[in-house]
Amino acid sequence: MREKMTFLILPVGLSCNIACKYCYHGCVSKNIKKYERMSDEILEKIMFNAREFETCDIDFLWHGGEPLLAGIDHFKKAIKFQSKAFLNGSIFSGKVRNVIQSNMTLFNKKTCDFLMKNKFIISTSIDGDKDSHDANRIFSDGSGTHKNVLKSISMWRNKGEPIGAVSLITKSNVHKAEQVYAELKACGITSCNFHFCGQDENSSIDTIPTEKETTDFLKKVFDLWMADDEPGFPIRNFRNVLRVLSGGRPMDCTSNINGCYGFMSITSNGDVYPCHRYVERKDYCIGNILEMSLLEIYNNAKDMYKNLCSVNKKCTTCEWLNTCGNGCAYERLIINGSFDSIDPDCFMKKELFEHIKEKTIDHF
Repeated sequence: MREKMTFLILPVGLSCNIACKYCYHGCVSKNIKKYERMSDEILEKIMFNAREFETCDIDFLWHGGEPLLAGIDHFKKAIKFQSKAFLNGSIFSGKVRNVIQSNMTLFNKKTCDFLMKNKFIISTSIDGDKDSHDANRIFSDGSGTHKNVLKSISMWRNKGEPIGAVSLITKSNVHKAEQVYAELKACGITSCNFHFCGQDENSSIDTIPTEKETTDFLKKVFDLWMADDEPGFPIRNFRNVLRVLSGGRPMDCTSNINGCYGFMSITSNGDVYPCHRYVERKDYCIGNILEMSLLEIYNNAKDMYKNLCSVNKKCTTCEWLNTCGNGCAYERLIINGSFDSIDPDCFMKKELFEHIKEKTIDHF
């Protein structure tokens, strides 16, 4: 049994209250007329099925779309079912965690108080300064979300709670490394992970900077981060590399060769996928929780997981394989057409890794 399992729960499917220009679910969600909120039956089954993985640490990662569209009562029921399922109290001891990835535009005092009381971990998305963020992360009427996100971050931080963030590298911020880094530090988030803006069937290429621009951005941010020497503001892209250089392992699923094995995603109708990025792509639906247990579904999908974790032969002799893990399986499939292909971000990552190694070689 694995040391940790993460159950990505999509309580309202891919439904979202904002319309990010680079959303990798955009091409799918636009073709679906309506999502139903997850039923109590499915929610309860998830919690009790998860007990079968109890030798692992368990994360319930609430995702979407926008998971807070499910309403606070949904999360109250989740806590109720968890408390019944995990009678040994592990839900309060760190073995079982609840994590929410939210755009934070629906956040309010009631939600804030409940999530804090029940020890939820929160992560959001912010792309740096207002102009960079509002160029892509918008409401359906075209207005920006930056102001709403900052207000919600402040509300959560005023409770003394940390908050992580994902920040996309786009044409709107790629030439503003210094400003983006300063804004991210100043806005209240306590950790950050930069994501490449990747192409998909939705033709999000309009927001994608060149490989050189992206690499230069990350190298500049790394240099700023190193100069700050601020351990209280970790950036996962850089910590992953430093962990490997010091003999450890990366933290992210996309940086670990077998990272996909630690995930299952359950959408609002009970369909199960190996990851939320495959939701509504029927060829990658591995079962339904109303028909069999999560453990049965997981065990029956061994061939699927094995394919997701494929490593191209050209990668096996690369010194950075254990740092990049051949990247995200979904992106290899969508961009290159095959799981057994090279990470589409390979050359950017190599250049960044070499830069970090060169800058820190005296420390190892």
